[in-house]
Amino acid sequence: MELGRLKKAKYNIIVLAINQVVVFICSLILPRFILVSFGSEYNGIISSITQFLNFISILRLGIAGATRVELYKSLGKNDIEKTSQIVKATEKFLRKVGIIFLVYLLSLAIMYPIIIETTYNWLEISSLVIIIGIGTFAEYFFGMTYQTLLAADQKIYIYNIIHIVSTILNTLIACILIKLGFSIQIVKLGSALVFTMTPIILNIYVSKKYKLNKKCEADNTALKKRGDVVAHSIANIIHDNTDIVVLTIFCDVKLVSVYSVYNYIGNGIKQLMTIFTSGLEAAFGDMWVKEEYDKFRKSLEFYEYFIGIFVSLIFSCAFLLILDFVKLYTKKVTDIEYVLPIYAILVLFTQIFYCLRTPYVTIVQAAGKYKETRNGAFLEAGLNLIISVILILLGFNIYGVVIGTLVANIFRTIQYSFFISKNLINRKIIYVFKNLIWIFFNISLICGISSLIVKININDWKGWIICGMIYVIISIIVITISSCIFYRDKFLRLLKTGIKIKK
Repeated sequence: MELGRLKKAKYNIIVLAINQVVVFICSLILPRFILVSFGSEYNGIISSITQFLNFISILRLGIAGATRVELYKSLGKNDIEKTSQIVKATEKFLRKVGIIFLVYLLSLAIMYPIIIETTYNWLEISSLVIIIGIGTFAEYFFGMTYQTLLAADQKIYIYNIIHIVSTILNTLIACILIKLGFSIQIVKLGSALVFTMTPIILNIYVSKKYKLNKKCEADNTALKKRGDVVAHSIANIIHDNTDIVVLTIFCDVKLVSVYSVYNYIGNGIKQLMTIFTSGLEAAFGDMWVKEEYDKFRKSLEFYEYFIGIFVSLIFSCAFLLILDFVKLYTKKVTDIEYVLPIYAILVLFTQIFYCLRTPYVTIVQAAGKYKETRNGAFLEAGLNLIISVILILLGFNIYGVVIGTLVANIFRTIQYSFFISKNLINRKIIYVFKNLIWIFFNISLICGISSLIVKININDWKGWIICGMIYVIISIIVITISSCIFYRDKFLRLLKTGIKIKK
């Protein structure tokens, strides 16, 4: 990876790291306030509404992926006119999408209060749907075009700076409104107004920095791969939202609250992981366009090794700390049981396989191989939905949805790794399974050693943090020794890359 790419990746990683830490902390603080102040039922309803609104992402029909692939080419050639035409086409498409979204939002506001079991009246739930929808609409649609442009140009750190400010402001305003005794509708309205700021600021920045020709003709042919990307978009939306939707329809809405608490942990891990992955797709896309295939393959294998380190470190600590976290987080909330050991283990295994496929998703998107991998995306979504519904109907409840997601994630990770190895970098699939064995060896060793050494009873957040720090130190030592034994060359490259980025 060229030094210029490394410098851009450096900016992206540093700002994204701050952003994800802020998002993670705020995503724990605000739901905790809501959980304690309004109860598990409202917390579950809010999580459920958010997931139902996520289904409208299907309206974007893969526009971001298709746009990004074409922008790699125009930005790589410094072709401002072509870039302007692609941006114009994207904006025109999203205006139409916006109208359809509003119709969907109104329909959801009418139907959602009818399909759930709740003690709150139709008007309370319907108004909450509309208020949350306003924030979603502003955040996803008005700012999406320019966010995609910045991502393709490896300047996503600009968007993340804006997002950091809006996230902190949203949390402060929401918490103050809760403390002052306002209704959940007013609290969420405050959040919606804050998130309308992001697209406005993005618009101002892009207009000044890119000098786009806004009078140009839209290049609709630039989005020709949208039809291939749409398969992935639909499949991913179904896969990502199956759990809460199925729980909402078939189970008590309070179970959605339980799901959402564990999901905070899963989302936090994903956010942490994107610190190291954001901006890399653009770098890989640049290599692919320039036909630097050997560099492409070596960078991917280094990327896999790095994700292996991440998974070994983070999930070892997660297995050791998750139940104590849930106990502390849901303290004083007694309307439903939140501490579920078996469920916690299944959740973490589900997230492990999600993280392990990240390098392959990055490569597929960078190379624009959407059409070639879309069948696997649909199979993943289908497996998740069918298994989840069957198991819930058999009485497995919340365990049913996590098992469905776990099976689907395992399938998709293996399918992706086979496709990448056979079609893009020409290597034996055994490489992937060796890496997988190494990761689970690390996790088992770290958890075993930590359980023998650490004998602290966790009764408060201070004790939880102290234990966490000890587990991290043990993990780093074990992974370092393991890397020197099994991946010495890649470990040395990691140290050299860290020195380059530091400079």
